[in-house]
Amino acid sequence: MLIKDIVIAALSLAGRRDAAEALSSGEYEGEKELEHAISAMLHCVNATEDELARAFFPLEREEEFKATGGRIYYTVFAKTPVKILSVTRGGRPVKHEIWPEYLAAEGTVRVRYAYCPTKKSLSDQSDYDGYPVGERMIAYGAASEYCLIEGAYEQAENWEQRYRQEVERLRPRGRVRPISARAWI
Repeated sequence: MLIKDIVIAALSLAGRRDAAEALSSGEYEGEKELEHAISAMLHCVNATEDELARAFFPLEREEEFKATGGRIYYTVFAKTPVKILSVTRGGRPVKHEIWPEYLAAEGTVRVRYAYCPTKKSLSDQSDYDGYPVGERMIAYGAASEYCLIEGAYEQAENWEQRYRQEVERLRPRGRVRPISARAWI
């Protein structure tokens, strides 16, 4: 799933067909207003992917590492981990400690972790390629963010509602929902 396609879909949903068509044809460079709309929507797509990864559909990865001096620095991970899910050797749990800059463990271990997607450009692939999360869900969330930024509050609420419905439709049932930061206030 190409980020450019998600941006085009979200621009169309947000009522910016002019920017969507310009991006689709590649004829937006030099047009400040169109460049601004496309850039803002790209920011919204990145924010939506980040929210999906942190709150609803975690992205997971597993890698093997050899601890140097009993430490595995997060900088050597292929993705930036936000949560260590397991540390194993030969399929069995390994004693480890989690520190702000590194994971403390001995020997060669397999680490499974959750990560947040990196900021994307238009030519990048979504981290959700192959996940149940699709272009439509991300486009709904991005369109909602974009409309909110532009002050179209009713439109923003409409797309936010559709986005939340898509999230609920695809979320696994029976799992405890995490409470978002400050959601209880």
